[in-house]
Amino acid sequence: MFFNRKGRRGFRRGGVRSPTVREGALRSRPSLTVGLLTLALTASFAPAQTNKIQERLENAATLIRDNRIVEAEQQLNIVLKMAPNDAAALNLLGTVRAQQRRLDEAETLLTRAAKIEPAFVAVHMNLAFLYLLKNAPEKTILELKAVLNLEPNNIDANYKLARLLLSRGQIDDSIGVLEKAKSIPSASAIFLALLGDAYFKKGNADKAEETYLLTLATQKNNADAILGLAKISQRRGDIKTAQAYLSQARELAGNSPEMLYKVGVAGLGVGVFDDARSDLEQAVKLKPDEPAFLIALGAAWLKKADLFAAEQIFRRTLELQPDNAQAQMYFGYILYKQKKFSEAKGYLEKTIKADPSLPEPFYYLGLIVQEENEDEQAIALLEKAIQMSPSFANAHVALGASYLKLKDYPRAQKELDLGVNLNPDDSKAHYQLAVLYARLKDPKRAQAEMQIVEKLKAAEQSQKKEGDTFVITPAIPNPR
Repeated sequence: MFFNRKGRRGFRRGGVRSPTVREGALRSRPSLTVGLLTLALTASFAPAQTNKIQERLENAATLIRDNRIVEAEQQLNIVLKMAPNDAAALNLLGTVRAQQRRLDEAETLLTRAAKIEPAFVAVHMNLAFLYLLKNAPEKTILELKAVLNLEPNNIDANYKLARLLLSRGQIDDSIGVLEKAKSIPSASAIFLALLGDAYFKKGNADKAEETYLLTLATQKNNADAILGLAKISQRRGDIKTAQAYLSQARELAGNSPEMLYKVGVAGLGVGVFDDARSDLEQAVKLKPDEPAFLIALGAAWLKKADLFAAEQIFRRTLELQPDNAQAQMYFGYILYKQKKFSEAKGYLEKTIKADPSLPEPFYYLGLIVQEENEDEQAIALLEKAIQMSPSFANAHVALGASYLKLKDYPRAQKELDLGVNLNPDDSKAHYQLAVLYARLKDPKRAQAEMQIVEKLKAAEQSQKKEGDTFVITPAIPNPR
């Protein structure tokens, strides 16, 4: 027996590990990788029935883990005939429905279980994962917070909440969770490494470095912290040190596809594209049907300007997961580069519908309508991208170009100056400024901007490829 914070009684099984939705789903649909469900069993309180129910629930849990879904469902239906309001049975049947992609039914079962046993932590964790599958991250956040109200030191819930908040740009909220969670015994390194990522994303490289070093003091070979230090070195322009950190992380990764993926993503950021592609190819070889790995590998091919290779990879990703917003976005970008504007619009609009928080699809739609000489519409789209990501340098430059075409020179100069300040090595921005100054009858400044353009091209530091605007976020690892 155990007693939770709300006084609800239950029992834990002895030697049978409860399956997760992710385990079963990966057997039938390897693309379901957005999280991990922790399942526990609770008991009815009639002593004569408890043993029978417990036995069937344990049997059902084992069957789910072994992907014997039909048999598991039979056991759970028997339990629910005996005890229609058994929260554990509803919980397990909800996971079965999630594996079958019957997500609405899964939600009905799990919410019913939560109403019956409001303090049943596992149900809230399952609902959190389910809402990610349903692309309802705000609901996921609410469920994870419900878990933490019941178990403030729950490692999984703290980590997943902080990671989700960070991925959504709620950096200060993520830092708040992590600053509290880093004191949880035996888990400090897990939270410290992610806290370093949060400070890095906030732009505080010194605090991020301090946190990564503290992580390594706690856990000597923490690859996430080493990768964080690589990113800091890259941001400071110390590419040699960044590459050394990447090599160290690669050695630690061994044959772990998840860590090879992270090393590859970091390599893309540092600019070692061949090494990054090699790491990602190895990750895909070890786990060929993981959409996140395929997306990163496709991005690596885009860095090499190989649209054909990238296209094949994103097609494969969309076969595995047709509603994957990031894959739709990349595929839309490829179609845009191939001048297939109508098809590109369709995929980019799908991306926005699936995840309206991403700035990139608005940006690329803006570029497409620019090509179609619809600059007023382009301005609206590009302003939307900038609203979501104020430091989006390429979007500022594109917006400045539209204002320039419309002869709104003050706004054009404002946006182009912002773009140059954010990315001084963008030759496209300097070229647009040269055009602007020429129209303003300022030949001296126009000539100065053209000299910068020529210098950048001579140094082979011309503007980043459009595909570089995409952000690849490493998958969320299971901290246990």
